[in-house]
Amino acid sequence: MRSPIAKLAAAAVIAVAVVFSATFFHRSIPAASAAGVLQDAIGAVSDMWSVHMKARMRTRPGDNFSNIGLDYDFVEIEMWKRTGANGQVQWRVEKPGRILLMDGRTTIMFMRRNLGVLREEPLPLGCYDSWSGRLLNVHDLLDNELQKAKNEPDRRGVCLRHQEVEGRDELVLEVDVTADVAEDDYLRNTFISSSDHVKVYQFDVKTRLLEGFQVYVHTMGKDVLIFEVTDIEYNTEIDDSVFALDFPEDMIWTREPEILPDNERYEKMTPKEAAEAFFRACTEEDWDEVLKFWTASRIDDGMKTYLGGIRIISLGEPFQSEGYCSLGWFVPYEIVFKSGEVRKSNLAIRKDNPANRFLVDGGL
Repeated sequence: MRSPIAKLAAAAVIAVAVVFSATFFHRSIPAASAAGVLQDAIGAVSDMWSVHMKARMRTRPGDNFSNIGLDYDFVEIEMWKRTGANGQVQWRVEKPGRILLMDGRTTIMFMRRNLGVLREEPLPLGCYDSWSGRLLNVHDLLDNELQKAKNEPDRRGVCLRHQEVEGRDELVLEVDVTADVAEDDYLRNTFISSSDHVKVYQFDVKTRLLEGFQVYVHTMGKDVLIFEVTDIEYNTEIDDSVFALDFPEDMIWTREPEILPDNERYEKMTPKEAAEAFFRACTEEDWDEVLKFWTASRIDDGMKTYLGGIRIISLGEPFQSEGYCSLGWFVPYEIVFKSGEVRKSNLAIRKDNPANRFLVDGGL
């Protein structure tokens, strides 16, 4: 078990009951003991009606909520969840470039400055790859670890230990997780799930509170801190304004792709052909054609300035990743912008949509 050295105490505030004996002080406890601790912890959070968390994560401010980079700077993340007297659940997950909000009736992902996704239904925490949002479901979070402990009592990579930090007793549960992609996969270490990592839960023995949570990625013989909760509050009043958003007048909403009159032509395109057709439309500034590969309802002026008139230098052979959808591909490209800037990257495209044609999903 590779255990991170750094342990930063967060402001404690999720109620969790922990059964623990002082005789275990400074000793590792058999992994199977985790099941007993987690079982008692789950019962203690059954009456929780609000959670407010602050965290930081090595990610890009405006990128996917689950995106990570081992050398990225930390970005602040803030999350809220509350359950009203009528049982209505509301939640919000926010980082500088994105907000994901479920107000009890609808779910909105707002990508600054003016792009949004609207679903007329209450989606669960974790939707749209909002990995960190799942932490607000404290009960489910602990129950998931409990079920794993019960199903695999001899599971390796689980360590339960007692330690003293700055004069305070802590119970620490560490869980090693293996990446869901191969070591040489393109998406390796770009998401927490695509990395070998350890999850660290910290409980205060005396107050029976969950004090902190961190994720360290194992790489190149060292542990890199990728995510950590820095402050948690529970059962506190959350202002109604947290669960409301104001949008700019020029808001652009994404929509499901329509079946085109000549849709069959696009359905037959290979990943490379689709990428070439998309870039060619940008070159010609044919924005109606661009929209056939785009989920937005229109192309705003900023995007037109950014992509208009580009020149294609080369397109490589498409490839897939275990960490991406089965109908998704990455197409290597090199283009030149009007400014003369050269960009080399991989265009992500996928066709798991009702129109069954490739749409641009990222990489620009």
